[in-house]
Amino acid sequence: MKKIIRNILAALAIVLLGCMFPALTSSAASEPTIPDGVTVEGIALGGMTAQEAKDTLNGYVEQVKGQTLHLTAGEDTVVDIPFSQFGVDISDPGVIDTISQIGSGKNILARYKALRDVTNENAAYTLTFTCDRDALAGVLNERAGEVNREPQDAILVRHGGQLLITDEVIGRTLQPDATADQVAAAISGDWDQKDLTVAMTVEETQPEHTAQELSVVQDVLGTYSTSFAGSSYNRIENIKNGAAKIDETVLYPGEVFSFTEKVTPFTSDNGYYIAGGYASGRNVDSMGGGICQVSSTLYNTVLRSELTVVERTNHMMTVGYVPLGADATIAEPTIDFKFRNDYEYPVYIEAYTYNGSVTVTFYGKETRPSNRTVEFESVTEQTIAPGADVVTEDPTLPAGYEEVTQSAHTGYVASFYKLVYVDGVLESRELVNRSTYNAYPRYVIRGTYVPETEPPQTETQAPADTQAPADPAGTPADPAAVPSPDPSSGI
Repeated sequence: MKKIIRNILAALAIVLLGCMFPALTSSAASEPTIPDGVTVEGIALGGMTAQEAKDTLNGYVEQVKGQTLHLTAGEDTVVDIPFSQFGVDISDPGVIDTISQIGSGKNILARYKALRDVTNENAAYTLTFTCDRDALAGVLNERAGEVNREPQDAILVRHGGQLLITDEVIGRTLQPDATADQVAAAISGDWDQKDLTVAMTVEETQPEHTAQELSVVQDVLGTYSTSFAGSSYNRIENIKNGAAKIDETVLYPGEVFSFTEKVTPFTSDNGYYIAGGYASGRNVDSMGGGICQVSSTLYNTVLRSELTVVERTNHMMTVGYVPLGADATIAEPTIDFKFRNDYEYPVYIEAYTYNGSVTVTFYGKETRPSNRTVEFESVTEQTIAPGADVVTEDPTLPAGYEEVTQSAHTGYVASFYKLVYVDGVLESRELVNRSTYNAYPRYVIRGTYVPETEPPQTETQAPADTQAPADPAGTPADPAAVPSPDPSSGI
């Protein structure tokens, strides 16, 4: 009896469901389809057969797998990586089969529940994705060079009469593992399943000097020019080259400037020529001859800008392009010219040649009173006469020949003073340096060759021929023909 009642109730339920959802009692000859209202990631699957839904979803997954990861740093897209390179895929492949069977199962009650979910708007499904995190970290390691960069200080140059600043660049180093974790979390989370943009994890390194630091450089602190008119072509080229090598230098607070570090080595590969210079008290031709005119011009700008001189040496002999005491020589590697920026702000060095002169100008932030001026004075304390000529005798040159290979140089002891005026009134007179310039004699080559003198030639006469006395008869005397006396003759 109970069995009969259960059969009757089941039949009534089927009839009732058939009345409510005709699709449940459709002909077996018609292949079941997914009811309307079923969506996956916004894709409507209603009216599709299970296979059609499965194909549609698989196609969607392949589309997602074909997208690209865009890694950014700041506002820049730095690295693009296809999803295919790090195994992006659906996290549960079986979910496609499950979704494709909605409303088409053989269990009518299960089909009823699925249809009820559709009616209640509970049939909107989503797909979750995953990736091979380690594979992505490997790709990032290989491509880190596209991201990494060294920090760069801000740059200051003077062009067209204006000081121009280029902003600093922050250094960065890609962190592959942290970035891979970040991407994996984004892919497995809530995203639109199109191209994925993620800000990579980087370690930043700040530059040492910034544009803000350079922005205060606006004023002329000091300037000086010297003339090289009349110099040889090679010497002029050396001066131009030396000026170019110190041009556009920024000296930050506390830094020491070394002239030799900037301009050496003195080689042809470094732009230098052979020209006249001083060595061991003689005028000689040397590589880079004339470079000391640049260092001396720089020295005078340093003094007028009132930076701190650390190392300075005068020449062995006087030079004609600056007053006594106003020069600064160098000799690689033993003698250098150095100075330090003791201001609280950077100093920009400009050096150039124009119209037969070399000029060096310092720019910075002027903090000295406007009513204060600085001048310099050279005072000769002692004059030293050159010694006797240094004569080299040359026996291959004729006597009376004389050639001066180096002129005599007068020596000096000079004091160089700094004079400070306030409102035009001398406030102080400070000794800057005391310089000694050696006296050098004249160097001469004299010929000593005197040719030997030969004695005069005299003529000698040949002796006359000797003949026997003539015979009275005209016959030559012949001793053999004269008879000897006969002893027996008695005459």
